[in-house]
Amino acid sequence: MCPRTALRNQWNSMSMPFKVFQKISHDFGYTNLVYLSGWGEPLLNPRIHDMINIAKDRGCSVGFTTNGLLLTEKKAKSLIQAGLDILSISVAGATKETHETIRAGSHFEQTMKNITSLVRLKKNTGVVYPKVLLLFLMTKGNLKELPLAVRLAADLEVDEIVATNLAYVVTPYHDQIKAFSHEREELELEKIIGEAERLAKNLDVKFRSSQLITEEALICEEDPLHNVYVSCEGFVSPCVYLNPPVKDFFPRIFCGRKHVLPRTYFGKIREEGLLEIWKKEEYQAFRRKFEKRLTLKEMIFRFEDLERFREEMISSPLPEPCKTCYKAFSV
Repeated sequence: MCPRTALRNQWNSMSMPFKVFQKISHDFGYTNLVYLSGWGEPLLNPRIHDMINIAKDRGCSVGFTTNGLLLTEKKAKSLIQAGLDILSISVAGATKETHETIRAGSHFEQTMKNITSLVRLKKNTGVVYPKVLLLFLMTKGNLKELPLAVRLAADLEVDEIVATNLAYVVTPYHDQIKAFSHEREELELEKIIGEAERLAKNLDVKFRSSQLITEEALICEEDPLHNVYVSCEGFVSPCVYLNPPVKDFFPRIFCGRKHVLPRTYFGKIREEGLLEIWKKEEYQAFRRKFEKRLTLKEMIFRFEDLERFREEMISSPLPEPCKTCYKAFSV
């Protein structure tokens, strides 16, 4: 399921060197949230606690996404003590069979035990952080378990459950199992999300879901106007989906067609400062495309018809590397 496995022959598997992180941290005063996730498992990084401490010392909220397997009681205690704000735990099913079929090599029962232990520790110590999110990766095959996942979230007493999409489609297999579609043909899947929403309301569980129908967004939820991504090697990019740590080019399937793209980045932390890279003309030019698109949002209610709005959209296209990214199409 993970691009790191699908692209194993060209993937650069590594943890971010601590010196690179330290250099980035000099500019943490410009941000509110430091999210310590890229394409790997943050709990494998031997300096993860030092990273959390540095970001907290700079006044930032800190979070990351994990598969939960390494979230032992000892690790959970240390994360609470470090002041972690957000802990997202990703699952691919509400049952052992479904989750472990999709996530080969995982251990569903151990992950559930680890979540239970973390929530109990929070109660015993009287803290509200980290907020614990259960991320449910939606596929055509497992979506029927989403209502059960809502019940599971209620039983685990997590703070929120979020249904997410397989947005980076790397292989034909990913393309086949993704839950979202370009047309309203998967109405049954939308009904399941509706059922999960109603159940969450009845159980008083906070729930949100990605949409299942693609629709070009004025700006995607990665929000390159306000967010920045730094890869494990120190390359600075608008978002994680434009800069996987591969050798040169990376594949992507979009609308059934395979595309091969160069990595999009605007500098390297080892050579320049983060703020210096952010202010580069080519990086600013990339962001201006989204700034122009956002002006359309203010104009929507002044348009007399949808056709005129479409014409305005055409005159303000997405940046080239974003045109084949599903995140730019609201899923």
